[in-house]
Amino acid sequence: MKPKLSDYGLFESLWMKENRVFPDVRGTIGYMDPEYFMSGEMSSAGDIYSFGIVILQLLSGQKLIELNLDAREQLKRKATDVVMGKRPVTDFQDPRIRESITSADFESILQTAVVCVSSSSMARPTINLVFEELDKAWKHTQLEMTAREDKSVLPTTPSKSLELVRA
Repeated sequence: MKPKLSDYGLFESLWMKENRVFPDVRGTIGYMDPEYFMSGEMSSAGDIYSFGIVILQLLSGQKLIELNLDAREQLKRKATDVVMGKRPVTDFQDPRIRESITSADFESILQTAVVCVSSSSMARPTINLVFEELDKAWKHTQLEMTAREDKSVLPTTPSKSLELVRA
């Protein structure tokens, strides 16, 4: 249970004549920020986008190998529909994780991921905010799990400080 992430937004430098470095971005297309394709510029917001896609895949159980542009858009659309109340959470949640996380914390993490994959980089949160939201959800779930085992611990209300930003 020690995840390792690799191969999204992979950066490869090519040495050319006169020892100048020309960046050439390589990676799995489904993880790449749509704005990168238009601007050709990498940014921390692009990394947030990629991380949001990874979170969506972890929550849904969608296999990494299946992620192309169409699959990515379907995954984002399905997640957004759940966050907006157009679909039930069970349509998105990987059944293998249902007992490992509270439904409120799952929804909080899902909402965070949806904001991370906003079409506009301006609408995406910073990694610090993403970490705070994930940490709150994790701590709340731990309290809930402890409360189930020991009835003396009362869990707190999960955080919902990120708002869905429509881009």
